[in-house]
Amino acid sequence: MGRKFIDFYLMILVSVLIGACTKNVDGLPGTAGPSGESGTSIAGTRSNIFGYVKLVSQFAVPDTLRDSVKVSTRMGDSLVKVMTDKNGKFTLPQLKSGTYRILLEKNLYDSIAYTVVHTAGNEDKFIGILQMDGSLTTHITQQELLLQTNSSFGAPFQYLNITTTIDGPPITLNSQRYVNFYFSDSPDISDKNYLFSAAGNSHSEGSNEFFAQVSFVQTEINGNRFSPGDTVYMKTYFVPYYSLMDSWFDINTYQTISYPYTGHSFSNYFIWAN
Repeated sequence: MGRKFIDFYLMILVSVLIGACTKNVDGLPGTAGPSGESGTSIAGTRSNIFGYVKLVSQFAVPDTLRDSVKVSTRMGDSLVKVMTDKNGKFTLPQLKSGTYRILLEKNLYDSIAYTVVHTAGNEDKFIGILQMDGSLTTHITQQELLLQTNSSFGAPFQYLNITTTIDGPPITLNSQRYVNFYFSDSPDISDKNYLFSAAGNSHSEGSNEFFAQVSFVQTEINGNRFSPGDTVYMKTYFVPYYSLMDSWFDINTYQTISYPYTGHSFSNYFIWAN
């Protein structure tokens, strides 16, 4: 054989041998290594519940001082209690996952009770801005009634002028009062037992006296039920300013009170005329 033929033969032989030694490893997996430590269950982690409290007076004026609101809840047998800061912020710390009843309390304000489902985990839960409205504290000290007849619009009808004197700060646009008037033929009158009702409110009188007028035209008591000389019983209740809240929680009775709830009441009467 020539030299060139021998070199060519050797090259082919080497290539075959190398190809025979190359393998694709598609076999069974090897033995598993030791297990790592178990991670912490998310149900066992803790995180905070936080939010803000907005205070609004009984006259519907926002309060710039939002601190010292007591915020509390229970985690098992433990009481978790914090106070709001000057911005109204509160943080209930390190709570496990679960359902919490969160109570907000401050003197002279309606308390609030919220139920919050907390999933814990790595993120804190924000429950928003919670409004607390001022409790009704105004009382009626005196009330004068004057029944009059008006014939300007055809058939005579009667209307009642009501002058009410109250305690507390003088009436301004920032300290208005809101009232409901109820009328009945029975001395057992209330906001649940009456024939006719009307709403009224003060304006900016600058004093502790305000005026309201109730017309009896086309009502249940406009001459249909009362005769001259009959007694018409009347009751006046203070009520809160309109609120977007549905209810508040009375911490004294542990009952939920629906808005608008009634405040101080005052009983009165007048004699039906011709």
